[in-house]
Parts: sequence; structure tokens; C-alpha cells
Amino acid sequence: MVLTTFALLLLSLLSPHTHARPLCQPNSTVEGADQVRYLGTSANNIESFLNIRFGQSTGGSNRFAAPKPYTYPHGSVVNATQPGAACPQQKVPIQGLPVFDNVTHISEDCLTLRVDRPANTSRTAKLPVMAFIYGGGDSIGQIYDSAYEPGPLISNAVQQGYPVMYVAINYRVGVFGFAASEALNATGSLNVGLLDQRLGLNWVQEHIAAFGGDPDNVTIFGESDGATGVGLQITAYGGNVRKTPFKRAIMQSGSAAADSGTASNISAVHTSELIRRVNCSSSTSEAELACLRKLPLKKLLSSAIEYEFNVTGFGFDVFEPTSPSTFIPDNPSTLLTTGRFAHNIDIIAGWTEDDGSFFTPSTLNSTKDVVDFIYSEFPSFSKENVQKALDLYPVTAFSGLPRKNISAQYFRASRLLRDSQFVCPIIHLVRMSQKYSEKKASNYLYVLNQTMFAPVNAQQGMSYLGVSHFSDIPYAFNLAKTRYSFLASPSDVKLSTEMSSSWAAFAASGNPSGKPGTVPNWRDVSKHMSSNQYNLQALGGPNDGLTSIKSDKGSYEQLAQRCNFWTSPEVFQEMSV
Repeated sequence: MVLTTFALLLLSLLSPHTHARPLCQPNSTVEGADQVRYLGTSANNIESFLNIRFGQSTGGSNRFAAPKPYTYPHGSVVNATQPGAACPQQKVPIQGLPVFDNVTHISEDCLTLRVDRPANTSRTAKLPVMAFIYGGGDSIGQIYDSAYEPGPLISNAVQQGYPVMYVAINYRVGVFGFAASEALNATGSLNVGLLDQRLGLNWVQEHIAAFGGDPDNVTIFGESDGATGVGLQITAYGGNVRKTPFKRAIMQSGSAAADSGTASNISAVHTSELIRRVNCSSSTSEAELACLRKLPLKKLLSSAIEYEFNVTGFGFDVFEPTSPSTFIPDNPSTLLTTGRFAHNIDIIAGWTEDDGSFFTPSTLNSTKDVVDFIYSEFPSFSKENVQKALDLYPVTAFSGLPRKNISAQYFRASRLLRDSQFVCPIIHLVRMSQKYSEKKASNYLYVLNQTMFAPVNAQQGMSYLGVSHFSDIPYAFNLAKTRYSFLASPSDVKLSTEMSSSWAAFAASGNPSGKPGTVPNWRDVSKHMSSNQYNLQALGGPNDGLTSIKSDKGSYEQLAQRCNFWTSPEVFQEMSV
């Protein structure tokens, strides 16, 4: 009931702002290869080119198959003035929590991307490119959602003196993007959602120069499962590629090993159950796949959504990436530990202070509840490791946190979840990046300690959510003065400007600090790597500024010790099955 009230309040406040879009004029033109002309729009000194096809339709025989490139015929004129379709998914992204736009148009012909750039960008500008991968529990997401409006980010970067170009890539989600079966494995068609992302990044390499972008200076960035997608692009093919289609990466609340089920058969189990529910069970996996491909989209989608909601509350993370596969040849944590990933990639990675709060039941009030919660997240955990986890997170460490009718056991479980699925996999990736880079690669860590949703949380008696998951998106996209102006405080506006500036500065040079308007004094983690001490930038909040992760003292006391547990080979293995 509280969540419903929170949702209604947020919806009433957010709606007038999400629909107040600037008037766009169709007067921007780019000529690409084969004399293909792209007609875009211009508004507020931003030129936008929407609904550019990079892949063929994924319907019919292409359903569940690896994406095929799309090439416009010679001399085509591409109308890139209107948003395209989202890939098949539920029309209301998150029931009861309106942080995303409702989906008004879906189609299996959805492999499109958008390009946004400063007005009057010349073909020879060679702007740094920021390529965004959306999150959404591998179940929802689209590049046209106003939650990811790139205009304020681009405008701010121009004002600070380091303009960037923005690209966002549609990819398949849910069973359409992450189905798993013997037939799909045999044809190299596992993880097609990730293959969609890769095909879009390859399009950037081939075509972005025509828009004035630099294909040799591409930064991929994403949040939540979008950040996990970024991490899995880093580990793609075990690093055995001729050229990685990006130079830098930003991971917000996600990393290659964030989805613990990637190394399990969970997606195959769910695919098999969905096959049974739609009456496609057969004596061979090939026959089952053929049956699925013949189903009308509406029937398959509605059955898949119903099944996803039967499995999890929001329908998220039912169908997710699978290894081993061509794209993910081993457990992502193993790929990182053994150095089988793209080296020399500059990285920013971080989390929100309370990344686990939304995903932890607020009713937990005993040690038994926490134990049951651990087993619900990691069913294969041994009793010994459950006890180790409890010992690393004593309930007394959380008894002094502010709360209203919320037990310290909730905060204990929330922090345990945050570290196991967000913080520690992120730190592990950064450590392995530093270890295996043959040349100097910059690595930066951050924790977000501020949220624009604080006023709504406080009004609804939900301040215990703290700096929750997704709190970073409004800052990274510099939306404090636009989409969230009704919530943002002056400190939110300041952090929004600085954080988006740092993202753009990093895309330009590999350094998120030191330029006008960026987060000041942000240091590479590498200075203290050998001593188990890492530089950590706290963004916003009362402790804003440079801090560190130490094993013995400091603001993040015991985090290093906890991460040594969560990233140990034994625990990684138990979390993955």
C-alpha cells in the first residue's frame, strides 16, 4: 500500500514534466555511406536522428536468432525524425512505480538506434561518442524513454567545453533476448540481446564518422542490467576479438559478474517451462524452437509476461544471460580472474549507497528472515558460507540506522545484497582490469550518496530506502533542471551538473576530473591497489569527496574484507548455481 501511494505521488508530480517536450524542427541532414541521407530534427541546439535501423527484423525465422545487419539501399532517404518501436515487452514497465514511460509501440522490427549531437556538428568534428545501454532487469527498456533524455547531458558538455555525441541502442529483452535451449546453443543464438548490443556498437564503428563522431573514441555506459551488459561487452568472446568496438566503459550499479545466474541453467529452465505453457513441447529442441517461431507475437509475449510475473515480483531477471556460450564462453567471474576480457579499457564503475534497498523485503525482522533471504538469492549456498555472511554483517552494525517500523535486520540484508550483487563484483572487475592491462588504463570507483527521490521517500515514510537503485540516472543525464525539477534541490542541481560533466570529460579524455564543472579531485584507484586500499569518490551527500576502501578503518570499514568473501572462487561458484 505504501509503494502504491509512493507511485501515485510520483506519477502526479512527474507526468506534467515528462510530456513537456520541446518543439522539434525537421531540418537536420547527414549523408552517410552509399549516399544514404538521414533526416533528423533540431531543438534546443541538439540535433537528433531517431529510429535508424542497424539490424533486420527479428520476427519470423529471425525470432531468437542472432541479429543480422541491416543495410539501407543505395541513395535511400531515411526519415529519422520520429521514435521507433520498442522490442517486445510489457507496456507498463514497472507496475506501481512510474519512473519510466509506458510503452506505446512494440514490434519485432525493433533493432534501431538513435544519434544525438550538438547542433551544427561538422562531419570532421570527431566528437567523443557516448553509447548508452539501458537497464531494466533484462525484461524492459527502450532508447526513446524520457528517463534517458540525452539533451541536458549534451548541452552541459558543450557549455563546459568538451562536446560529445550520444548513441543509444535498442536490444531484445525477456525471452526474446535471453531464451536458452539446446537448439539455440547449437546455432550460436544464445544471448541474442547482447549480440544486438554488439551489432549496434559495430554500426557505430562503421557509420558514426558521417555524423561527426570518432569511432576510435567510443565510451559505452549503462545502469543496472545495462551496466551488466557493458561488463559483458568487456568480457565478450573471452577477449578473443580483433578489435574491441569501444575505448572506455562506465558501469553504474552493474558489472560483468553482477547476474549470479549467468553461469547456471536458469534461463534454460524458464525457457523450457514457457515452451510447455504455450504447448510447444516436442521430442526435439529444434521442433520446439520452430513452434515458438510460428506463434503469433501477441500470444507468445502475453504468455511470457504472465510467466515472468509468476516467478518474480516485477517480472525481472527471469530470462538473463547464459554461459557457457559463444559470447560468454565461461562464468564471467572466471573470465575476469583469468584475464580473458578486453584489456586496456578505461573504466568508471560504481554503485549507489543503498543499491539493495528496493530488492530487499522491508518486513525482514529476524536472523531467520535474513537466512531465508540469503537462500532465496543464492539457493546453493552452503551453511558454512551463510554463517560467514552473517558474521560479516552483524545486526548490531545496523541498529543505529534511521528507520520507522523497519528492523535492523532489513538494513543488514539490504547491505549484504548490495555488496554481493553490486559493490564487490564491480571492485573485482576494476581490480582485474588493473591487473591485466598491458599499458596504463584509468580506473575510477565511486559511490553515490545522494538521491533526488529523498523528498518523496520522506513524505511517504520510506526514507529507509536511502540512496536507492536508479538514483544515479537523473544525475548522469543531468535531469535536475528538467525532468526532475519539481524534486531537485540546489545540491541536486550542482551534483547533476558535475556528474554529467565528469561522464562527458571521461568520454573525451579518460579522466573524469580536473576540467571545469566536473567532480573535483577524483583520483584513479590504482595508487593504493597493492595495499588493498582503493581510492573511492563519494558523490554527493554529507561525505562528498575523495575517500577510500580500507580493510581496517575509514568510512567503508570492512568492505574490503566483505568483498574478499563475495569474490572468492568458492563463493562465486556457489552464487552461480
